[in-house]
Amino acid sequence: MTKIEESHRIVCKLIYLLKRYMDDWINSQLCCGCHNFNNAHLPLFMSIGSEGISNNALAEKLNVTKQATSKIIKELESINLVTSQKSKSDARAVTLCYTEEGKQFYNSIVDQIYKLEAEYKKIVGAKNYEIAIDVMMKLIDFHDHLPVKC
Repeated sequence: MTKIEESHRIVCKLIYLLKRYMDDWINSQLCCGCHNFNNAHLPLFMSIGSEGISNNALAEKLNVTKQATSKIIKELESINLVTSQKSKSDARAVTLCYTEEGKQFYNSIVDQIYKLEAEYKKIVGAKNYEIAIDVMMKLIDFHDHLPVKC
């Protein structure tokens, strides 16, 4: 095959298309269930966890600045999905937790994601799906450890 014939297999193009389709799916299937929730909120919202998390730990987990997480947390608090509570172990810190509405919305998102994963597994098979997830995680880890260059 020539390079032109293989252009449909260029990884950057494939990731771009998959992200675009995933964003469309998130907006139509997940975000429509909650007023003012959008796909920019999703990674942060889904990373809070049932035990809660500090803003610092959340920023580190997502590899973003604390300021970036603070902005989205304020937006999630304004739509009553997340609340900030004083940490019991550190008076200077706060723990981010789901509100009751946030817990329900989280569970709804998880259900929708499981349904999408089931569809993916029907298309490619469960084993190939798990391999794809493992490959994506390894590629993310690779990029996470690359030195930053300008």
